[in-house]
Amino acid sequence: MLLRSSLSPIAALLTLVAFSGAVRAQDPASGGSETRNPIADAVEPGHGSVKYRLGFFDAEDSGDGNPFLDESLTVIEPVIVFDRQITEKTGITATLSYDYVSSASIDRLSGFSEQSGASGDNYVGVDLGVRYLYSKRVNLSGHVGFSTEYDYQSIGLGGAVAVDSEDGDYRLTYSLDAFFDSLDVIRGTTASMGAEDGNDSRTSFSGTVKWYQVLSPESHGELGVTLGHQTGFLETPYNFVVDENNPVAPFIPFENGALGEDVVEILPDSRTRVALFGRWRKRLKPGRAVELGGRLYYDDWGITSYAFEPQLHQRLSESWLMRLRYRFYDQTAADAFYDRYLGEPGDRTQDSDLGDFSSNLFGVEFTLLKSESNVLDFGLDYVLRSDGLDQIIASFGWDHYY
Repeated sequence: MLLRSSLSPIAALLTLVAFSGAVRAQDPASGGSETRNPIADAVEPGHGSVKYRLGFFDAEDSGDGNPFLDESLTVIEPVIVFDRQITEKTGITATLSYDYVSSASIDRLSGFSEQSGASGDNYVGVDLGVRYLYSKRVNLSGHVGFSTEYDYQSIGLGGAVAVDSEDGDYRLTYSLDAFFDSLDVIRGTTASMGAEDGNDSRTSFSGTVKWYQVLSPESHGELGVTLGHQTGFLETPYNFVVDENNPVAPFIPFENGALGEDVVEILPDSRTRVALFGRWRKRLKPGRAVELGGRLYYDDWGITSYAFEPQLHQRLSESWLMRLRYRFYDQTAADAFYDRYLGEPGDRTQDSDLGDFSSNLFGVEFTLLKSESNVLDFGLDYVLRSDGLDQIIASFGWDHYY
């Protein structure tokens, strides 16, 4: 399931880009001396940008993950970000996003008469933001957003303070975000027959502190920590767990044809997370740079993970840029995760994303600098997961600056 927060992942990324200011195209294959801090760049009043993105995500289930449930998923997502500098100190941004979601779980729900129309899910989100240059060294920003889909609504808001050093060599950013979600609980088990099980809510808070530093004329980097806390309904409503201690035939057969009672997923009603992340980039020569990134993660559900991501940025010509990246990710299983469940009391889930797995991502992105006002980009990532839920992620973007 896509656990929504007011913005989808692609839209959230574009919002961060928009908050940074509508800057002209620059060479990403550069080191510290040629890499500008975009928030600090002045944009003349009346100028801005329009950014268009089309994202595609597809996860295929080979059957190595949850053997009872097909977890395949496809998402098509167009996003538009409008940005405009109103005065010398104030700028605004608006993000519009739409998702069409098609998944095996949605198809399974459509087998119940209560949810016979659930052949797909449509998500719509809007986020409005403002930034303000409080002083030469202090930037303020904030946003508020709303999103809705078939069984889910969310209101999100947040703000950030960015403080530059006197010489401009480092920046400290403090941000806080909150999301208030309400959802219809639709159970996808034989006992519920797809009926709604009332309404519930979820509240999410997260705070981030990030330090950006110019290390030398050829390199720069950042370090940060994010602390998050959620309370409320944290299960995936239509997920189920198969109790093989009660070998009955379900209303909708399991993927592996096994017998067992499909019972609802049960997870704690709170979750605290902490993530440490960092990134370092160094220019090797004009037009070429390497980048190393990493992330450590822990939550009180029992999941720990780490990620390592090297990248190569290369200018191919005056107009073409290329980025190659690899990412290795590994995580342990949540305490409530079961490969095989035999009616044990307490929390329970068979969601593969809460199990133990590792993944390898291979990605390439090309950027075309058509003119000072128009930039195109094309990206493709392929993810190999140890549990068989391999993924394809593709994107196309057009940024127009005016």
